[in-house]
Amino acid sequence: MLRDDADFFATRYDDMVREPDRAWRDWVAEAAAGEQKMLFVAEENGRWLGVVGAFARVTPLEVQLISMWVDPSARGRGLAQKLITAVARWASERGATRVVLFVQEANTPAQALYARAGFRPTGDRAPAAGGRSAFKLILAATVQDLLT
Repeated sequence: MLRDDADFFATRYDDMVREPDRAWRDWVAEAAAGEQKMLFVAEENGRWLGVVGAFARVTPLEVQLISMWVDPSARGRGLAQKLITAVARWASERGATRVVLFVQEANTPAQALYARAGFRPTGDRAPAAGGRSAFKLILAATVQDLLT
């Protein structure tokens, strides 16, 4: 996903593979606990077709959606919407009222998907990581809008 769609993610594959295995195991263990982080997978016949992460932000009323990806062969089947709904349900269970995300300006297909799901631009944007000259947009939606 990071190699194939490099311009659509804030992180770069080359940076992520340098992370020690322990860092990834710790992230997954924290997500499995579900207190501060969560990971959702769309699966069919044992094959991962999509994934999305989420974590509680500093303010307890916000959750951040991260690293949304759906296999190109499974796009257009509603899996991304189901993953967004899973994040919104988790956010609701923790008492959060808003979900935020960052999306690369170049990733217009994702922007369209998030708009259909109920996300709206906040008017803010931030420089992309890794010294790139690109920017990422900040989008937000209420949990209630994502669940209806």
